[in-house]
Amino acid sequence: MPSYRTVFRSALVLSLILSLALLAGCAMPGFLKPQKPEKPAQPRGTTVALVVPSGKVASIVTALTSGARLAAQQQAGTGPVTVRVIATQGNWLQELAALPENTVIGGPLSEASYKKMKAAGIMDKKVVFAFLGKLDAGDEGTVAWRFYPSLEDQIDAVVKLSVDRLDIRTMASFGPADNFSVAATNLLEQKLAAQNIILQRISAGSNPATWGEQLKPYINTQTDEATGALIPQTPFEAVFLPDSWRRLGSVHTAFASNGEDRLVMLGTMLWDGFNTRGTQNASQYTLVAYPSAFVRSTAPASLAKTNFATFWGALGYDFVRFASRLNVQGRPASPRVSAAARQAALMDFAMAPISYDAGGKASQKLVMVQPGLAGPVPVDLNTMRAARAAAQQRVEDRRLQATEAEAAQAAQPVQPVQGTMAPVQAPGLPGPDTGKPIMRTTPHSSYKLSLPGTR
Repeated sequence: MPSYRTVFRSALVLSLILSLALLAGCAMPGFLKPQKPEKPAQPRGTTVALVVPSGKVASIVTALTSGARLAAQQQAGTGPVTVRVIATQGNWLQELAALPENTVIGGPLSEASYKKMKAAGIMDKKVVFAFLGKLDAGDEGTVAWRFYPSLEDQIDAVVKLSVDRLDIRTMASFGPADNFSVAATNLLEQKLAAQNIILQRISAGSNPATWGEQLKPYINTQTDEATGALIPQTPFEAVFLPDSWRRLGSVHTAFASNGEDRLVMLGTMLWDGFNTRGTQNASQYTLVAYPSAFVRSTAPASLAKTNFATFWGALGYDFVRFASRLNVQGRPASPRVSAAARQAALMDFAMAPISYDAGGKASQKLVMVQPGLAGPVPVDLNTMRAARAAAQQRVEDRRLQATEAEAAQAAQPVQPVQGTMAPVQAPGLPGPDTGKPIMRTTPHSSYKLSLPGTR
């Protein structure tokens, strides 16, 4: 018969085994009931509200909302997304305030609507990513965030191509005195000064017909007497044009009339969208470039094949995908939203990628593009470098031909005049009627872009 000590030891061992099993969550036959497996957590849904203008820019709104809904369909497997479109009319501010806790707001598209939303306290209740290039001072990363290219993004792209890639060390600006042009030129001047490059500022007059004459002292063209060739002495290699695409033809004509056709012409996103359907004269734009946030040829196939494959379509498409990754409820503290935005931006964008710094400030890495047969295409550096070299060589060829012609003329012996003296031709007066002008009255550059006049 077992002793008391043996029985006590056996009971103690059994008690210890049961305790360990309970702590480990193990089921022992006859003692513990097996636990039912937990159901997988359902993906948390996101409501994306797009604040759009009412009764205006219908094509933009259609593309924006169409891109957003396409992305929502594709996101259904990873987390349901509901897209709400709220036009800035009626009680739209009340509608925004009443949106559910899982809402992320995209927009508005105007500064006036942004200020109304802020005054109504919408930014205190919901996370807002404005589709604006600039927010009120001190707002970005604290009151709201930005999901849109800024003017600084545009200038950064211009400087990266011209200075960092093409090694251009001299540049001028030529544009009107409106607010946008002045702001863009000031920012470019600051960026260039940081690299020890001085910007030559030339203010364009209100009448394009006078631009050729206005540019004369800057280009300082020399006209060869022997050949009539125009030899430009331009002290800069590129010109920044903070103006609309409609005026680019007049700008080029003004430079070409002074014999200057070597300059790299750099624009802003004001030029974007003019060429969405392509151009048959793409080869004539090899020295023209501007920043863009969307290139159709690099977009996802599901978006590229639609009729809303534009910047606005890509903006709506990317914003829904971005917002669904934020995983916010209500209005978290600003540092938490900034951190979530930095993480959410680590995705594949349909448009140019956006990133956020620790303070929530956005930067978009814009693409420098040129007109292409099927729409804007990224600048091909080798092609642009070759075009620059060829244009510069043609000017050197004109200079060499002029020098050779002058030398040949000087080497000819002077023939004595028999009888009466030949009449002296006064400058500027027509010579004998030979049917041909003594000197060409217009430049005949071998490299002249054919740019649109008015569009």
